[in-house]
This record gives sequence, C-alpha cells and structure tokens, in this order.
Amino acid sequence: MTGLRLTVLGAGLLLAGACGGGGSGGAAGTGGAAGTGAGAGAPSGTTGAAGIGAAGAGAGGNTAAAGAGAGGGAAGTGAGAMSSRPTAMPLISRNVPAFASGTANTSTGPANSNDDQTGSTWLPDKLPAWIAYDLSGVPAAQRQQILIAFYCPHAGAYLLDNTNPGDASPIDYALEINAAPGGGATAPAGGWKTVASEIGNTRASRQHLVDLAGGNWVRMTVTKATDPKGASFDLDVHAAPDGASDSWLFMGDSITHISTMYAFSDLPALVHARAAGRWPSVVHAAIGGTNTTTALAAVDETMKYFPGRFVVLAYGTNDHANEFVMEALAQKVLAAGKIPAIPHMPWSDVPGIQAEGPLNNQAIDALYAKYPQILQGPDLWATFKDRTDLIPSGDVHPNSAGQSELRNQWAAAMTR
Repeated sequence: MTGLRLTVLGAGLLLAGACGGGGSGGAAGTGGAAGTGAGAGAPSGTTGAAGIGAAGAGAGGNTAAAGAGAGGGAAGTGAGAMSSRPTAMPLISRNVPAFASGTANTSTGPANSNDDQTGSTWLPDKLPAWIAYDLSGVPAAQRQQILIAFYCPHAGAYLLDNTNPGDASPIDYALEINAAPGGGATAPAGGWKTVASEIGNTRASRQHLVDLAGGNWVRMTVTKATDPKGASFDLDVHAAPDGASDSWLFMGDSITHISTMYAFSDLPALVHARAAGRWPSVVHAAIGGTNTTTALAAVDETMKYFPGRFVVLAYGTNDHANEFVMEALAQKVLAAGKIPAIPHMPWSDVPGIQAEGPLNNQAIDALYAKYPQILQGPDLWATFKDRTDLIPSGDVHPNSAGQSELRNQWAAAMTR
C-alpha cells in the first residue's frame, strides 16, 4: 500500500492526494520508482509536473492548424469536425521478421520488440544500434500512412531526466523507411530514407506519423540512450489511413500512472478483445502528484509530442473543488484539434475525497453537457464505490485488482 498525502483544506478539512509513491500489487513496485521528481511526496511530484513547461509549445500553432480559435467556443467548433469515435489502426508489425545491428545476448533478440509481451524487448550489444522490420508481407494498402511508436518498459516514468541508465530510453534516434524487396535473410544495407528524427528526447514513449508510401521496411536507429550501452524498447507499427485515429495520450495522476504503465498494462489487448479490428496505441503519460492546475501548465508541451487524436484527462483526486480547472484543460485539448476523454474521478472512503469528489464529478458532468465533443470516460466513482477490496480503506490508490478493473473500465469506454 502506498503512503497517503494529506493536505490541509481550509479549516481542517483533509483531502487525500494521489502521490507518486506507487500502488498495491504487481504494478505498484514499478509505480514506486516512478515520478520524475515526484518521489514519495506529492509536493515534489507537483513541482515536477509543473516543470514540464507548457510555454515552449504554445497553443497558437496547434490552434491555427486545427482551424480553431483560442476561446472555448471557437475551440469547440474547430474540434467538432473531428470524429469523437476512434477508427481502427491495425497493428501490422506484430511478429513480422525483425533484424538488428547486434544483440546483447541470445534472450534479447529483435523479435522481442514486436512480440505480444510488454516486458520483453530487444537489447543491442552497443550503440549506435538499429532494429528493422520487414513489412513486405503486409498488404500494400496498409503500408501507406503509418504510425510508428516505441515504448520503454523499464522506464519508471513518462517524463525522463535522462540521468538514470535503468530507464534504457532512446535520447537521439532516427526513423527510416526503405522500398527494397523483403523476404530475405538480412535487412538492406543501403537505400534508407530518414522520415523522422529526434535529438534530446525526454519521453519514455513516442509516436510518429509517417508516410511509408508502399515501402517494405521500417528501421529505428538509436545513437544515444540513457544507458550508454544501449536502449531497450518495444517498437510497434500501425497502419494509419485516417491518421493517428486510435492513438491515446493518458494524462493523469498516480492512480492512472500505476494502472496504465506500459510494462504492466493490457489495455490495448482489452480493447482488441472487445473490437477485433482495433489495437490502439497508448502513451502512458500520467505523473504522480499532479492535478488539473499542474496539467494545465504542461498540456501544451505534452501534446506537442503526440500526433494522436485522444487525450485522456484523468484528474480530480488531487484537486480541491474550488480549484478544479478541468474546463480549461478540455479547452486546450479541443483548441489543439484533439478530443478530450474525461472520466469521473474514482471513489475513495477518505473523508476529503468523500467531501470534494462528488463536486468535481458534478463539474465533469457539466462539461459533458457543454462540450459534446468530449468522449465520456468511465464512471470510476460508481465503479469503485464501497469497493474497499479494490481501493483499500484509507487509500486513494487501487490495488492490483483495482488497477485491472480500471483498465477494464477504460477498455469499455474506448469501445462504446
């Protein structure tokens, strides 16, 4: 069970905080290591979240691209043209032939990066290093516009300071395509074309929307990583004929963090089980100790690195009702031409949550009515109400069973 942060509210009312200390069960151990400055206490976690800095991206550029104005009304109008229902992005890289520049040992070959296990990845023997997929067996219609995504299961948080070798995350990398014929025993030595590159990456998961133009090969080359010996990541390629239309950015506090961390999350598989044609790409960007105020300072910068359609805003547990700025967050997402997905905050028997949680959820209900573009997330208050077997008494964090139920509820909401 995690430690519980209690913040004094007004004349002695206590509100529980979802701090970055992790949770119960299997995901909790990794959750405890998370935080990018969140550590065990919420104040530093909150500072870390605010420190992401939204000013660099600026909503103006995104707003202009979306055709929406800066105001709430105009943002709603601009985003209204985008469907609030996802369309399928087939996962086309699963178990295709994979090749690499080298491998650290026989158990970390490139096939580990496109299998169905989130905990196993390719690990190179040195840097620079590359991993390549032969997609020539995929129908040509699915080898046009594609989404390439990597996920670092060993990273303890979404936002990295690039000082921990254990994160094994790429810092400098390039994505390349090739039209050479496939079906051979090796990847082509030449003919590669760079379609995306990054210097100084600080995210544990990234997505890039690129045009494969009927090509047969995708390659990711890493020249620098948090571990000087190599980077460890899963690499997925999706057909994306409608753009990143089934791509989800999960922002939220530690409740969402411990429940959706890549290494332990079966959320895409749960969606696939409900809708066989779909396999969503999910960026797990929740940070412990955050609330709507800290998220408001970070959301523009976070969306700058996200080409997808849906932005989950799972906040409320760390928010006082009179400081709950979910509407401003939703307006920023709409102004960026994306769809906010907002759940009801989860129930807890902690007195502060009992006092203020219903008020925050009433505010969310008002947003559902005011902004029909919002995708209504799961009602986590109703899901967990009186379920101390899922959220233990005196805590705000779901245990392992509760984290599984939270993902089930999100899968249902994502396929409604």
